[in-house]
Amino acid sequence: MKFRLNKSKVLRNLLIVVGLLLIGNLLAVYLRFNTGGMDNKVPRLLIKLLDFNLEANLPTYFSSLVLLFNGFILALIGKSHKTLGEKFWHWFGLAFIFVFLALDEMIQIHEQLRAPMEALFNTSGILYFAWFIPYIAIMLIIVIAYFKFMMRLPKSILKLFILAGVLFVSGAVVMEAISGMHAEKHGEETMTYAMMYSFEELLEMSGAIIFMYALISYIELKFKKVNILLEAKE
Repeated sequence: MKFRLNKSKVLRNLLIVVGLLLIGNLLAVYLRFNTGGMDNKVPRLLIKLLDFNLEANLPTYFSSLVLLFNGFILALIGKSHKTLGEKFWHWFGLAFIFVFLALDEMIQIHEQLRAPMEALFNTSGILYFAWFIPYIAIMLIIVIAYFKFMMRLPKSILKLFILAGVLFVSGAVVMEAISGMHAEKHGEETMTYAMMYSFEELLEMSGAIIFMYALISYIELKFKKVNILLEAKE
């Protein structure tokens, strides 16, 4: 069985899902702050299912699957370049990074770094959520290591990569830092903080989806078409 990925339809459908998840998250936030949500059975269930800031729920699974599928596409691109006798290790490296990000999104690996980083650096203010200190260091290393690789990409793809990266990092780092300053002063149980983490997750999801669009665009440009072939073994 063979079917073709249409990048425009993929982008549109995924953004629709993000829109629906955002509406669900806003409903969860409303229930939390206006109905004593966590004290009532039905609102509590909806909050756990839809709130962007909670683990193991619909938004978490969606984000993880998008990141994981990006990792799969990156590995597919790397394998295709390897088959053609071209450079491929950068693509496999990116595939590994995205699989890690998917796992991190699912089981919150970065949260395990928060306490030791706060104790080590005695952080406050913009570094209140200190987990992203090692992540920023790793990100800078990756940017340096991948600079020449990025410059070799077609300009249209490079622009999409940059856009996706700016959106994702703006959510994962910039908004995290801003919300951390707010949380330090006012706590995490405020409507303002809820709006901040909602915008943060929206940026991360959008960045991951734009990156998927960029990868499919790259395959269409480099390999002319995007076909997924499924074969049943006899």
